[in-house]
Amino acid sequence: MNRAQRRKLGIKGKKPDLEKKIGLFDKLPKQCTNCEAPYDKKNKEMAMTWSVVVREQENKVNLYCPTCWDNAHKMLDQMKRDLADRQQIKALGESNENKN
Repeated sequence: MNRAQRRKLGIKGKKPDLEKKIGLFDKLPKQCTNCEAPYDKKNKEMAMTWSVVVREQENKVNLYCPTCWDNAHKMLDQMKRDLADRQQIKALGESNENKN
């Protein structure tokens, strides 16, 4: 994209944001944040399967291997189910109290 096209699209002010994100890329850990499994930046398979979480406010980059990422999602799903169960039990309890 040439300069005239960028001006037309109003992209001129976007450059610092890109530079900020590239700067955070330098903070990418060399291992999984959770289990410390080693990460090779040059391995294409790892680059496609590992998950990166950027916390811009904290200026921190977390890296998770597929196993830890899947385990975290399973735990979150379980917590959601538990919360839904508790809310359902609470609603049933309130319903029974209102009948009495």
